[in-house]
Amino acid sequence: ISHNLRAISDHVGVPVMGIVKANAYGHGLVPVARHLERQGVGQLGVAFVEEGIALRQAGIRTPILVMGGIFGPQVAQFLEHDLEITVSSLDKLRQVEAAAQTAGRKAVVHLKVDTGMERIGVHSESAGPLIEAAVASPWCTVKGVYSHLACSDDPQSPMTQLQLERFLDACAHFQRIGAPMPIRHLANSGGVLHFPATWLDMVRPGIVLYGVLPGDEARPPFE
Repeated sequence: ISHNLRAISDHVGVPVMGIVKANAYGHGLVPVARHLERQGVGQLGVAFVEEGIALRQAGIRTPILVMGGIFGPQVAQFLEHDLEITVSSLDKLRQVEAAAQTAGRKAVVHLKVDTGMERIGVHSESAGPLIEAAVASPWCTVKGVYSHLACSDDPQSPMTQLQLERFLDACAHFQRIGAPMPIRHLANSGGVLHFPATWLDMVRPGIVLYGVLPGDEARPPFE
C-alpha cells in the first residue's frame, strides 16, 4: 500500500483521499487507515457513518468524508464524531443545517453532483440552487464538491469526458456567485489511471490503492 500510494501521488501530483470503505477493500479498516495517516494522507473516505465512527473510536484524527447518503437522525452522529457529510440535495442540506444548529457547531460538507452515475447527487444542470444555499448557510462549511465517474475503468469510454464537462459546468457556479472554489474531486481509480483531466484538486483511488486494477480494460501507467 505504501508503494502504491507513492506511485499514485507521484503520478497525479495532487492530494490523495485514501478510500478505506468496505473494510479497506477487505484489508482492515482501522489498520489501513492508521497506516495511511502515518504516510501523510490528509483525507480519508468511507461509505457509511458507522465506518467513520469506528475510525474515530480507534483514534484516527485525519479528516474523514462519508460518501454515502444520509438520513436526518444520523446527522448528529456526524457532528459528534467530526465527520464530513455528503450533501446531495436541498432537502439534505436543510437536515444538516437543523442538526448543526441544534448541536451549536458548523457541519463540514461536500456537495455531491450527479454527472451520469445516477446514484446520489443533484443533477449537474440543476446544481446552482444547492450551491448557492450551501455557500450562504451559516451552519455549513463547504469544503468540497465532487462527482463519481461511471465508466473510467475503460480508457476508451467517451462517458468520462462528458462527465468531466458536466462537473466543471456545475463547479463554475461558485465563480458565478463570487464564492471561493472548494476542493474539486472527481477521479476514482480509473480516473487516476486513464484521465489526467479529472485529477483536479484531489483524487480518490479505491481499488487501485490496494494493487488491483478496476477493470479488464485498465492500463496502468505506473507499477
